[in-house]
Order: sequence, then C-alpha cells, then structure tokens
Amino acid sequence: MLSTASEKASFARLLTDLGDLVHVERGETIYHPGSASTSVFVVEKGRVKLAYLDESGKKLTLSILDQGEIFGEMCLVGEKFRRHLASAVDDTILRCVPRKEFTDAISTDLDGLQQLVRHFALRMREYEETLEDLAFRDIQARLSRQLLKLSDEYGVATKEGILIGFPVTHKELADMIGSARENTTLALNRFEREGILNKSRYRIVIKNEAGLRQKIQVQQ
Repeated sequence: MLSTASEKASFARLLTDLGDLVHVERGETIYHPGSASTSVFVVEKGRVKLAYLDESGKKLTLSILDQGEIFGEMCLVGEKFRRHLASAVDDTILRCVPRKEFTDAISTDLDGLQQLVRHFALRMREYEETLEDLAFRDIQARLSRQLLKLSDEYGVATKEGILIGFPVTHKELADMIGSARENTTLALNRFEREGILNKSRYRIVIKNEAGLRQKIQVQQ
C-alpha cells in the first residue's frame, strides 16, 4: 500500500511560535548521524530529506518531508544521538523546538497527542514498506513504487503526463530505492522504451501509471 500525501500529519498549527526559525539552503545538511538529539524540527517551508548513511557512505533515502511535517522526533522517546542524515531538498525554513518545549505543548493538547501517535504509526508503516521493497522486490518494482509515490505527492498534470514536481537525479532516485545509480538508469531507460515515462536531465514525466502498477504486481 502506498502512503499518500493526504495521510501526512501536519504539526504547523500546534507548534506555531514555539522554538526558533532556522533557514537552510538547498543541499545543506541539517544534522548528521551522531549529532546530539535534543530538538524536534518542523518544516515551515520547503522540503527535507531523511536518509540512512552507512559507514561506507552508501545512502538510503527514508522519507521526503513537506511543510508542516516533523522530524527528529525520536528524541521524544529516548534517542540521545541522531541515527539519520537530514538535509534540505529545497531552500527551507525550519522551526527548531527543544524537546521539553515540544512535550510541554503537546501534553496539554489531546488532538496534538493523537496526531503524534498517528505520525509515529505512519512513519513506522513507511519504513516497513521500504524494508519490504528491499527484501522482496526487484529494482523495476521498487522504482515503479517510488515513482508512483512521487507522482501522488508531487505530481503536476501536463499534456505529456504527470510531471514529478521537483528536479530529481538518477542518483537521488537510486538512493530512494536502495540501488546503484547505474542500475537505476538502466531501469529508467527501459521504462522510457516501453512508453511508461519520458525523462530528461532532472525531469521525469509519467505517461502510463498503469504500466508502473503492473510492474509492482508482477512481484507480488
């Protein structure tokens, strides 16, 4: 099951005026694995990418977060040091809320507590889907599912088809599906030959969503 944009939990209302605003340029690192885990971040504007980074430098993208979403929330459940890499996809404005300030605000708001539980459940489901992909699906199926997810969350209707609404490189797609860039490029080239999509530098237009869904079903 694909997580959809409408399911994402927004904390913008609850955390208005808390913490400090931080401006981050596109591509800039927000925190590294091993950084002290003392605050929760809210995306006020822009997008943020969370990724797992192993000792060799290999990267697996876990989530792309939009306006209103939180990250760094594991400090609320005892995390002392960050486990993931967080970086800005676009020029981004974040609200950095210290752990105690966050817990004080949410503990007096029943809707906020319910939203936080929902957030943890959605994040867990997202990570479980990633694990399932890596364990049981080939590159074409993983790439198909990721393209459908990007289409659902960021797709823009054009005469050609559904344009993924932000620039994305083959390497970035490879990081999203746990694959080498070369193998991801081969799969994209095949999809283009089959008429499923058009691609150019940093630009992907999906022409046949049914074709992508069929590639996922073959693996089920």
